[in-house]
Amino acid sequence: MTVTPVPPSASSTALQRPEPHPIPAIPGYDALVSQREASRLAFGKMLLNWRRRNGWTQYTACHWAEAIGDPKLVISYGNLSVIEQGKAGELRQRAFWQLWELNRRIASGDWGPVGDVELRDKLEDAIPLGDDDAPVWGPLELWACYCGLRPVPPAFAATPAPAMSERQAATLCGRWRRQLQAVIKEHRLDPAAAVETLMDLAGEEHRGDFYAVLTGFRRYSPAELAALWVSGDHYRPEQWLEQWQRSLPAAAAAAA
Repeated sequence: MTVTPVPPSASSTALQRPEPHPIPAIPGYDALVSQREASRLAFGKMLLNWRRRNGWTQYTACHWAEAIGDPKLVISYGNLSVIEQGKAGELRQRAFWQLWELNRRIASGDWGPVGDVELRDKLEDAIPLGDDDAPVWGPLELWACYCGLRPVPPAFAATPAPAMSERQAATLCGRWRRQLQAVIKEHRLDPAAAVETLMDLAGEEHRGDFYAVLTGFRRYSPAELAALWVSGDHYRPEQWLEQWQRSLPAAAAAAA
């Protein structure tokens, strides 16, 4: 006798176990602890990149909070600096809520009664911290990134050059000119020969502009300095000067 299988009814199909979905791999606790320092450094660098991309200094957020009469709104600039360096240790809940409040206000345009025009411009040009899945990060996303459970958004992975005014650019160029003059005087160098040696370090691409800046015929613009920025507060002209200065004792002995 042949038994004909009975097709499943709608009710029995509904009770069938659904196909399991793959669960994303999450690092174990020991792995998270071992990479804790790297995660905090990445988180701090992300905040630094976010601030610089917005054209803010370490004081901008604090000035904003003071302007609207709520100084506890944001992390103090001293603590922010330590966090950006990845040296803050274990952050408290309050820090993530403060960063979220800052992010939320940027995203919603909730500036408050800010009368300072320059400060208002910096706020209105700012962009919120977030990624494709969460365009405006809240305390949970911030905490997850700090712990290494969420990657840094690509937009804030590369550090932009520090924001600089025309006056700051002029000050920096003046400092390099004075450094050149002081070294020439200290080592009793022939100015023309010294500048020629220094220009060789800059290379053909940068030689003309570097020469004009050091001899006082012009100065670098903020945009030009951004292209010459290396890291931290260091720029390529500064590296060329330091490299040239390190070579001087041997050069002075050869000329004696």
